[in-house]
Amino acid sequence: MVYFKKLDANDWLDFKEIVREAFYREDIQEEDFLKLIGDEGFIGVFKEDILIGYLRLITHKNYGHLGQIAVTKFERGKGYGNNLLEHALGFFKNKGMKRVGLYVETKNQITISLYEKYGFEKQFESWHYWIEEEFYKQIEEISEKIEKSDLRILTSSDYNTIIEVFPEINKEELEAHLNNILKPGLTGGESIPLGLFVNNKLQIYGRLNPEFPGCRPFLVTDPKYVDNFISGTVIFKKKNYIRLTFNRDSKLANFFQKRGYKLWHHMFFMEKMEINE
Repeated sequence: MVYFKKLDANDWLDFKEIVREAFYREDIQEEDFLKLIGDEGFIGVFKEDILIGYLRLITHKNYGHLGQIAVTKFERGKGYGNNLLEHALGFFKNKGMKRVGLYVETKNQITISLYEKYGFEKQFESWHYWIEEEFYKQIEEISEKIEKSDLRILTSSDYNTIIEVFPEINKEELEAHLNNILKPGLTGGESIPLGLFVNNKLQIYGRLNPEFPGCRPFLVTDPKYVDNFISGTVIFKKKNYIRLTFNRDSKLANFFQKRGYKLWHHMFFMEKMEINE
């Protein structure tokens, strides 16, 4: 029999091992873990008082996001994924969410089938790239310097501008990002909304977490502006690589592939509507 409860400081070592197994290269630190203690959406599933899995559930007004779901490798294939997903949906229903979204690897058909069983449907593709330190140096050498471009930290006053340029963005998440800049994510640290402007027009929006480090979402009007944005993040990043995650944009994915950047995740975004029914 399993049960659920919020994670606490005593769960750190077991949690760290589950993250290592499920999300390779997720460099979670204890101080980041402790920042999330007490968050009602940071939930562990226990079997005989031993942590065997966890959920990271995030709410933005009427939208719920299943940030992470994981089970220790020793307990996989025993149906606990169903337990976690049902608990997550119950959590979001109690919070009055109207829809729930998540990301899943395109090649993970077993998990995709599980989500489909619970009413989730594929909406679009998503790509997650790693850009290592060596590429930063190359970018400086090969990038075309664009005149009258500048990288700015955005605020809630930029909400309408971002929506006008990128109408496909998740508006509930965007509002939360702009209004809670200092709120830590799963890996801690500040999340900084950045905008690259060319001739005073927004061309790129990226929410950067320097500790992670990475941008999600990352939206561009044209790949030709990407080098300038990446170069500008050097003053913020704290590690020798950066991650960029973006949706729908196969043109940008082809641009990154030609550059030789490492594709770490190729995912589907799936969504379940009418969660309260």
